[in-house]
Amino acid sequence: MTDLSIKKKRQIPITASSEGVKIAEKALIRLGFDSKLNFAKSQLLGRNTVTKFFLRQPLKPDSFKKICQELKLDWMRIAELSEEEPSQIPGITACINPDIHEVVDKMLTPTFDHQVTVIDKKTNTIKAEIKLIGDINSLGNSSMVEFILRQFAGDTIKITDIQEGSIRLTVEGSQEDIDRLVSLIKSGELKEVSGFPVEDVQILSESSEDDESNELNNKWHLVREIVTQGFRDRNLRGVDLSDADLSGAKLSGADLIDADLSGADLIDADLSGADLSDADLSDAGLSGAYLSRADLSDADLSGADLSGAYLSGADLSGAYLIDAKLIDAKLIDAKLIVANLSDANLSRADLSGANLSGANLSRANLSHANLSGANLSDADLSDADLRSANLSRANLSGADLIDANLSRAGLIGADLIGANLSKTKVEKARFSSNSGISESMKQDLIKQGAIFEDSPGDRSEVLTRA
Repeated sequence: MTDLSIKKKRQIPITASSEGVKIAEKALIRLGFDSKLNFAKSQLLGRNTVTKFFLRQPLKPDSFKKICQELKLDWMRIAELSEEEPSQIPGITACINPDIHEVVDKMLTPTFDHQVTVIDKKTNTIKAEIKLIGDINSLGNSSMVEFILRQFAGDTIKITDIQEGSIRLTVEGSQEDIDRLVSLIKSGELKEVSGFPVEDVQILSESSEDDESNELNNKWHLVREIVTQGFRDRNLRGVDLSDADLSGAKLSGADLIDADLSGADLIDADLSGADLSDADLSDAGLSGAYLSRADLSDADLSGADLSGAYLSGADLSGAYLIDAKLIDAKLIDAKLIVANLSDANLSRADLSGANLSGANLSRANLSHANLSGANLSDADLSDADLRSANLSRANLSGADLIDANLSRAGLIGADLIGANLSKTKVEKARFSSNSGISESMKQDLIKQGAIFEDSPGDRSEVLTRA
């Protein structure tokens, strides 16, 4: 059984160099792949992931390395290196001072243990881990850090991985250069790197030599197992499945709490009844996916493609759906309480009976959407596009509809108590039996082109949806 300890972790993205992309494109041809799409499918990589690689957009390290591995390429040869001159890199001048004793004379002295030499038999290099005190998000360009270490220890030093805790750099180099680096840190001569205090250094034990490779292989082995065998009702809590192609996977009832599915393709996947609360599904491809009754509360679905997805009865309370694509999605009776759907595209979506109380739908596209019987109380619909939407019997009490476009929308029986309709476009919008509409408001709306079916003479102007 696959080891499921493949937990998600924050990683510093890697971008391919322009020369690296050329090498990769030649590798595709050499290996017989007639298109990037076929390569992605064969390796169970998300289509967008491979596209981003060849467009030189940042990728998570494991996805970048996976692509290079399958193209039989050295990922460090393909990765973008800093093109800045040493003099242009902040703090670099001091680090190349020949008198190292004058350069590093501050910060704390590190501690050390478990120093067992690891020799890479293929390249005659060894590996070490340096722990820096600081926030990994403040590290910036890893090439700059690598350059600094080379000035101290030697030209063979390379950074092969960066992880949290606080900042853990895995470096490799010749025996001589690694020994020099460790000696400088142990003696207290090298107390900080690029402004980050050095807390610890450790030459990796032999059992750690292939950890990175094993972790990478374990992740993609799990992906293949999910696609070929399915993982119904299984525990995948906190697992990293980012950038994978899981199209058609059978994951109904699976526990995916806090899982990382960002950038993954889940087209036509069965996730009905799955627990995806707090999961990262940002930019995921979920078009046509089955998510009925799934728990997606507090999940990050920003930028995700959920076009045509089945989400009836799903719990999306507190979910982030900013800029998400939900065209033609089925959200009947779904819970979207206080969900953030700003700038989302919900055109033609079926939200009948859905609970959107307190949801942020500002600037959302809800044109031709079915919101009959939906609860939109206290929702933010400012500047939303509701043209030709069906809002019959919807609860819009306390809703903010400033600058919203309700042209040709149907609001028969809708509750508008306390709703803000200032600057709302209502041309040929249909009203009838509405709570919260005073006679003066009614006359004002009629002047703006609204149609009140319960007013004498109006019924002849009633329009039907195409």
